[in-house]
Amino acid sequence: MTRDLRNLAVFLTAVAALGAFLPGVHLLTLNQHLFLAANVLALNFCLGLGGQASMATGAFCGLGAYASVILHGLWPEGTLLIVPGVALVAFFCAYWVSKPLEKLGEGFLAMATLCLCLIFVNLVLTFSSVTGGSNGMMVQTAPTLPFIGELKGDRANFAALLVLIALGGYLFCALRDSRLGRALLACKDDALAASSCGIDRVSTRALSFGVGGALSALAGMVLANSTGFISPGQFDLGLSLKTLLFLVIGGPGRLIRPLLAVLVLESLLAWFHALGEATVLVHGLILTTALVAGYWRETGRLRLLPR
Repeated sequence: MTRDLRNLAVFLTAVAALGAFLPGVHLLTLNQHLFLAANVLALNFCLGLGGQASMATGAFCGLGAYASVILHGLWPEGTLLIVPGVALVAFFCAYWVSKPLEKLGEGFLAMATLCLCLIFVNLVLTFSSVTGGSNGMMVQTAPTLPFIGELKGDRANFAALLVLIALGGYLFCALRDSRLGRALLACKDDALAASSCGIDRVSTRALSFGVGGALSALAGMVLANSTGFISPGQFDLGLSLKTLLFLVIGGPGRLIRPLLAVLVLESLLAWFHALGEATVLVHGLILTTALVAGYWRETGRLRLLPR
């Protein structure tokens, strides 16, 4: 735990130093990378610790964004209650999604979370009088903290994302090295053996799934405040797929490698946007190379086809 926390401190210090000298437009891009990194960290609780493949990142992230914008519009001074309240709601939503479906098997959980993402987008489109539907919503009121004031501007959101990743990273290390974390890793390695040893697999995995959902909701709140506008397209399956891809490349269960994978690969992908129709091909080559390199690193061998 100490080594990972030290590496996390070095990583965040380096990112903070980089952000301190970046101009506004580049800092906004870095904020978008950090937002994705926070969601990758959230998914790491589910897949890295509990072994649950989830496609619901977009749904929980969107829940946090829309709830924050709507509630801050109704109660501008209620940030200290709105933020933890929405995170708690997201935790229980994720908990109760995971718990019954876990009894049906991992495949059902993956399909259900994919459907959950689709359901969330359709709900936003259906209740357009509240959410703005396909036109989206403007963020009228920024969160307000005592002695600090309104969190406005790219610098404030950059600091919020760093704090969120630091909090999530510390919680990840603490949970992984705790008794609950060892139970989660046992369920990940062999669910049947863990159950035979007296571990409540359903409830144990539901807790890690709930923590991941809460962290994604917090990331969604920061995204809404950072962009000043939210729409259903920001929280569709594309976000869930990208989050899962970067976590697989970095290595589920690792702390720093997935975060580095997001910053490095997202920066590389951004550099090739000017290639026109060849952009998709280059992006595919970069991500495929990263996946193969990750497999080679984890297994110590390169074998694309089964024997």
